[in-house]
Amino acid sequence: MMTFGRRSRTSARIWQVATLLLTAVVLSGCAQLGELDARLQGQADAEGEKAGADPVNEADVAPPADRRSLDGILDGLQRGGFARGRRDLARYLERHPDDMVARAVMRQLTANPEEVLGRQSHKYVVRPGDSFSALASRHLGDAGLFLILARYNDSENPSDLRVGETLRLPGEPRSNDAEPKDTAKDGQPARRQVDRAPIPSWQTAAALALPDAPLPSYRPKTSGGDESRNEASAPKAAPSRAERLQSEAMTLLDDDRPEAALERFEAALAEDEGIEPAASRAPALRERLVGEYHQRAILRYRNQELDEAIALWDRVLAIDPSFEPARSYRARARELQRRVDAL
Repeated sequence: MMTFGRRSRTSARIWQVATLLLTAVVLSGCAQLGELDARLQGQADAEGEKAGADPVNEADVAPPADRRSLDGILDGLQRGGFARGRRDLARYLERHPDDMVARAVMRQLTANPEEVLGRQSHKYVVRPGDSFSALASRHLGDAGLFLILARYNDSENPSDLRVGETLRLPGEPRSNDAEPKDTAKDGQPARRQVDRAPIPSWQTAAALALPDAPLPSYRPKTSGGDESRNEASAPKAAPSRAERLQSEAMTLLDDDRPEAALERFEAALAEDEGIEPAASRAPALRERLVGEYHQRAILRYRNQELDEAIALWDRVLAIDPSFEPARSYRARARELQRRVDAL
C-alpha cells in the first residue's frame, strides 16, 4: 500500500510539472504575440488618433467577412484571375452591398465595355513602360479603369502587355500617341514589374456603381453638327439628373443607409460639382463614415481580430482612398497577420 501511495504522489508531481511547463509555453507565445502587436500598434497609434471619431457601439460593428480583402481581389484580377476574382467580389458584396468601389469593380467585370467606353476607338501600339492602368489614367482619366480597358481589348490578363502589341483605345487619337523614338524589341513585356492594382477614384466609382451613369472622366464625342447640339443641351439635362440623385440620397439617409447615400451624393456631384445639398453633405458624410469605420477597425485590431480590422480599413479606403491612417494601420495589421500565421 505504501508503494502504491508513493507512486500516486510521484505521478501527481509529474503531472503538475508538465502542466506548469505547458502553461509557460502558452504564456510565452501569447507574450511574444502581444509584444509584436504592441510594437506594430505603437507605430500606428499616433496616426490613428488623428481620426478623432466618437466612441463606437460594439454592436454596430460589421460581421466578419469570409473573403480576401478588396486590394487582394484587385491584385488577383490584375494578374488574370477573373473567374476567382468575380467569385470573391460577389462574396465581398454580400457582406458590403453599399461599397461603391467594389460595385464599380464588379461592373467593370460584367458590363459590355463598348457600352461604357463607346464604340469609337483608335489603334495604339504598346510601348515600353505601358500598362493598362497607365493607359487608363492617360486616356480615361482614372487608372482604376484598367479592368474594363483590358476587357475592351479582349484581354483577361491585364498584367500581360507586350511591346509592339496593337490595342484599341476609346475616342480619337491624341498627339502623344505618336510612335516613340526609343523602342524596345517587339514581344518583350512592357513592364518588368507589375505595380499594385489601383482602385477607381470615388468620382468614377460613384458613376460606375450606378448602372445608367456615364463616366465623369470619359464622355465620347459625337461627330458632325450633332456635337454642338449635344454640348448645348447637356447643361440643361445634367441638373435634373443631379437633383434626382440627390433625392435618392436623402431617402437613403432617412433609411439609415449612409454609404449608399454617399454614393448617390457623389454621383450627383459628378454631374454638377456645385449642386446643393450634395456639395455640403457629401464631405461631412464621407468624414463621418471614415471616422466611424476607422475607430471600429482599431478596436478589432487591438483585440487581434485582424481579418475584421482589415475588412473595415478596406471600407475606409473605398470611401476615401487618401485617408493615410487607414492605409498605415492596414499594412501593419497585414504584417502582424503574416507573423501570426508563421508562428
